[in-house]
Amino acid sequence: MGNRHKIIDLNAWMSGEHLSPLRGQAWLALLVPIALIVPNIALCITEDMSWLTALANVLFPLGVYALIMSAWRRLGVTTWLCFPMMFFGAFQIVLLFLYGGSIIAVDMFLNVVTTNVNEATELLANLVLAMGIVIVLYVPLLVWATVVLVKRKRATSRFMRAYRRVSRPLCLLGTVTLGAALLWSPDFAVLDDLFPVNVCHNLGLAVGRFQDSQNYPQTSKDYTFHATHEPIDSADREVIVLVIGETSRAENWQLLGYERETNPRLSRVEGLVAFPKALTQSNTTHKSVPMMMSQLTATTFGDSINRVKSVITAFREAGFHTAFLSNQQRNRSYIDYFGEEADRCVFLKDDGGEHLDEDLLRLFAEELRDTVNARKFIVLHTYGSHFRYRDRYPASAQRFTPDDAIDARVSNRDRLINAFDNTIVYIDTMLADVIAGLDEQGCRVCMVYASDHGEDIFDDERGRFLHASPTPTAHQLHVPLLVYFKDGAMETRRTVAPSLTETEGQASQESPRMAALRGNVDKVVSPSEAVFHTLLDAAGVATPVFDPRLSLFNPSYTTPELLYLTDRNQAVLLLESGLKPQDLPLLPK
Repeated sequence: MGNRHKIIDLNAWMSGEHLSPLRGQAWLALLVPIALIVPNIALCITEDMSWLTALANVLFPLGVYALIMSAWRRLGVTTWLCFPMMFFGAFQIVLLFLYGGSIIAVDMFLNVVTTNVNEATELLANLVLAMGIVIVLYVPLLVWATVVLVKRKRATSRFMRAYRRVSRPLCLLGTVTLGAALLWSPDFAVLDDLFPVNVCHNLGLAVGRFQDSQNYPQTSKDYTFHATHEPIDSADREVIVLVIGETSRAENWQLLGYERETNPRLSRVEGLVAFPKALTQSNTTHKSVPMMMSQLTATTFGDSINRVKSVITAFREAGFHTAFLSNQQRNRSYIDYFGEEADRCVFLKDDGGEHLDEDLLRLFAEELRDTVNARKFIVLHTYGSHFRYRDRYPASAQRFTPDDAIDARVSNRDRLINAFDNTIVYIDTMLADVIAGLDEQGCRVCMVYASDHGEDIFDDERGRFLHASPTPTAHQLHVPLLVYFKDGAMETRRTVAPSLTETEGQASQESPRMAALRGNVDKVVSPSEAVFHTLLDAAGVATPVFDPRLSLFNPSYTTPELLYLTDRNQAVLLLESGLKPQDLPLLPK
C-alpha cells in the first residue's frame, strides 16, 4: 500500500499541474538549490582545490539549501529567505567574469561603497553576459516566489515529506564530506574556502572596516607628527608637490622603456628622474594612496590606519601652507579625511560635473600665485587612466588611433591600448605643465609623481581586465614613479640615469641630492613606503617617524622587503600574493 502511494505521489508530482507556479511549487523547491550551487561549481573550476575540498564545497551548501527549502510549505517565503545567498551568488558570478577567479574579497565590498556611480555604470555596461546569466539564473525564481507568496500558495504536505527524505541525508553527506576536508586537507579553512561562508565572513570584515573609517575623525584627532622644519640651506621659499596618478602602469611609459612615444614632453625635461622598478604594495586605491600619503606600509596599515594622519599634517605642523586638489569624487574613504587636513581642500566633482585632470592646473596655478605663504605643499589627486580610457583625455591628446573602443573585449585590445596610451600622453602634458609652473617660482621645488596601481588590459591568455582583483598581477603592481627636483642652484639635469663615467664627471656639477636620486634609479622601490619619506626629505621636514633609509634623496636608500597587502589587511611576501607564472618575468629583477 505504501509503495502504491509513493507511485501515485510521484505521478502527481510529475504531472503537468505541478509545473504551474500557482498550483504546485515542486519545481521551485528543486530549482532554488540548483541555482544557488552554480557559483560553488564555478569556483571548483577556477580555484586551486583538491577533489575533496571541491566535493565539500558542493555537497555541504547544496544540502543546507535543500534543507532550508524543505523547512516550510510556504516556498515563496523560503525562497526569499535565500535572497542573500542569491545576491552573493550573483556578485560572485560577475566577479568570476571580471577577474577569472577568486571569491568576493573584503576590498570588493568596500569598493561598492567607495566607487562613484559613473565609474560603476561604465564597468557594468561591459559585463552584459555576466549580468544576463545572473538575471536568467535568479530573477525568474524571485518572481515566481513573489507570485506564490502573494497568492498564499503552499506546497503539498506529501511533497514536503518526500523532499525532506532527500534533503536530510544530502545535508548529512555534505557534513561528513566537510569534516573529511577539514581533517585531510590541511590548507582548507571554512572561513577562507567554503562559499558562501567565506563571503559572509568577508562582508562582516568589510562592515567593520567601513565603520572604522567613519569613526576616523575621532580615533585620529589627537595624532601629531611633532614635525618641525629644518631648512636644507638659507632658502626662504619652497614648493613641494605630490601628484597622485590613478591606474597608470609602468610598462606603457616611454620614460620607463615603452617603445611608443607616450612621454613626448617629459622625455625632454631636465632634472626629472624616472624609477623603472617601482612596485606598489596594493592594487586598490583606498589602500595604496593612504600608504603613499603616510608612514604606513603593508605591515602597519591594518593596525594603524585609524589612528594616524597624513603627510599633509606633517607639512602643516612644519609651517607649510597645504592644499589638496582632487579630480576624484568624495567616497567616504581615508583619502577624503587626509585631503581635509589641508588648509585648502577642493574636490572638483563636488559641483556634480565631470572634469578632466587638466582642470586641476587652474587650481594649482592659483596656489603658485599665492605670495603670502613662502612655503607650500600641494597634492594633486588625478583621475588618471581609469576605464573608460577614451573619456579621460581631450582630442588634443589623441596620439594613437583608433581609440574609440568602449566595450571591454579581447577583440578590442588594440583600440583599448591606444586609448590607454593616450591617457599617458595626457598625463605627460599635465606633469610637464606642473614642472613648468614650478620652474617659474625661482626657488627650491620638488615634484613626486606615483600611480596608486596599474591595470590589466587583456595582456595574456588569462584575459584579465581592470584592477583591484583579489589576487594581483604584475601589470597591476608595476607602476610609474617620477621625481623632479631643483634647488635653484646650477645643476646638470638629465632625464635618464647617466653611465658611471658620466656620473663621475658630473659629480662636481650637480647637488648631492640630485646625485642621490640618480644613484638610486636602478633600485627596486616601493612607492607605498618611499613617497612619504622622500617628500619630507625634499623639504627638510623633521619628525620622529621619518626614516632616511626610505628616502630616494638618500644615497644609502635601502630597498625594503617586497610585500603585498591582502584584502584581509595581511602583509605577505610579494611572491606569495597570488602571482602566476605569467607575472614573474614582468617583475623588476
